[in-house]
Amino acid sequence: MSERQSFYFFDIDENVLHLPTKVHLLNTMTGEEKTMTQAEFDGIRGYLGMAGEWEDWAAPPERAFREFADGQDRHGEEYLLRDIRRGLEQGGWKGPSWDIFKYAVLRHRPVAIITARQHSAEIIREGIRLLKDAGEIPEEPDYVAIYGVSNPSVKAELGAHLTTAGLKRAAIRACVETGLEKFGRDLPHSFGMSDDDPKNVDLITSAMLECKLDYPDKRFFVISTNRRRHVKLEVLSPHKEESKLRAAEEDYYG
Repeated sequence: MSERQSFYFFDIDENVLHLPTKVHLLNTMTGEEKTMTQAEFDGIRGYLGMAGEWEDWAAPPERAFREFADGQDRHGEEYLLRDIRRGLEQGGWKGPSWDIFKYAVLRHRPVAIITARQHSAEIIREGIRLLKDAGEIPEEPDYVAIYGVSNPSVKAELGAHLTTAGLKRAAIRACVETGLEKFGRDLPHSFGMSDDDPKNVDLITSAMLECKLDYPDKRFFVISTNRRRHVKLEVLSPHKEESKLRAAEEDYYG
């Protein structure tokens, strides 16, 4: 017989793991290539093609983000697996949500991976398996689903017309539906997702609110790990009538 479950959803980069994956920029005038970290790229991406230092630089998606997709480097190593191995060797790989991820594995909570990367679910599973083999987690997670939302097959499933943010929202919704189908729609399950990026926290909150409106008897949480503090916020349905909101305020504050 199914029991109430607490579901945990995770992004990978700068959340569960800090990985040394590189972005490759192209100089459109000289053909020169420049590599940088994702964090460095996020800091300059708005200046690409604009007058100034970055006006001759571009980030053609297939070239710039090739290490974020299935594929091998010149030594024949799969990009994601290589970067996880490097992280384990060099240290500093644990992201702000690592402890929550490990807790979910230890307690056998249903887990979903939702990432903007293009990797297939199989490669992501292999990457997590490396963490188990290294003794960082005792076993593999109990997966509900794995979505690399920039993967062509995943985009076709969720909506090829959607932006990355839209795909992530669709993936969150799909994971909720899968969890309910697998563990029972009538039970008071709870769903939570963690992130350290305020923009992603807003996206997650929006997706969880959509789910809360459809499933008011379930609980939905957003865990913000920004600034080294974990803040767990519950997403509640908005009151449809102002009078109900006022009454709730009076009951709470007196």
